Amino acid sequence: MTLTAPHPPSPSLRRERGSHIRARRSLPARGAALLMALVVAALATVIVSGMFWREFVLVRTIDNQQLTAQSQVLMRGALDWARAILREDAQRSPYVALTGAWAQPLAETRLDQLGETSPLAAQATMSGAMEDAQSRLNLRNLTDYNGAPDDAQHAVLARLCAELGLPQATADLIAAYVMQSVPPLSGFVPATGGQPAKQNALLPLVFPEDVARIPGIDPSVAPRLAPYVVVLDERTPVNFNTASAEVIAAEIEGLSLADARGLVADRDRNPFINVGDITNRLRGRGSSFSPNDVTVTSRYFFVRGEIKLERADIRMEALVKRSQTGQLGPIDVMWDRES
Repeated sequence: MTLTAPHPPSPSLRRERGSHIRARRSLPARGAALLMALVVAALATVIVSGMFWREFVLVRTIDNQQLTAQSQVLMRGALDWARAILREDAQRSPYVALTGAWAQPLAETRLDQLGETSPLAAQATMSGAMEDAQSRLNLRNLTDYNGAPDDAQHAVLARLCAELGLPQATADLIAAYVMQSVPPLSGFVPATGGQPAKQNALLPLVFPEDVARIPGIDPSVAPRLAPYVVVLDERTPVNFNTASAEVIAAEIEGLSLADARGLVADRDRNPFINVGDITNRLRGRGSSFSPNDVTVTSRYFFVRGEIKLERADIRMEALVKRSQTGQLGPIDVMWDRES
């Protein structure tokens, strides 16, 4: 048998095989390049997106700050408006009652409907209400002008706590704290052994809810008691034209809560015109009370309002003090806070 050598591949076949080998070798390189291109594109997208997001956040933050500042300006205007209402009301009636213009709440209303002509008037809304601060029991009454304890007012607080179903020790704890935190109104400082007694050893109460930080007070006490008490910078009587039945029952020893509610219903129809009128309508129910602890007028008021401007929502509460009823004078802001 004769063996023949294989024929060498033709040049065209060799070129075709070479191109296939080069193509197979270039596939990994092409895949790596494509993957790298995708990674670079993704990184670029992330970087650009981050830049746009940071710019958006910065612009939105500046916009929100501007809206908040504008809302605060509008809120200050609303507070001035409330002060004007209180100033005018002081000239109209010899007593302060819930029938007064100050006691009518303002539902959410656009500012342009209230006569405001600024460019923001059509975008902003305002709502608010006022409350007679002297409708509550003033914790400052627990000490007299010389800083000594006022037993009669302590008893009033104890009766109020009993009406609200609060722990028996609540009144004692509050009275002890007030004694240690409030300086005498007359400037007299009691002395022991020739040395002035330490005053303001504790942080004074400012807001009704501050009762919660009195040592020993049950955590449930503050939210239940806060609507019925106030902390003012002077001793003040309770206005029976605006006080709740619970406060009235606490002020008059022996007056039941049911009788106090009947007195409130009668008062809402016909406000008390003076302290003598209160005595007449009691008709012998409960024991007598001190005219220094009861009144039909008020000087202190809470002003609460809310301004909404696009995304901004500002709430404000302020305590204001006006001149005596029948007198024209300034309306002072004792404190204010925003939320």
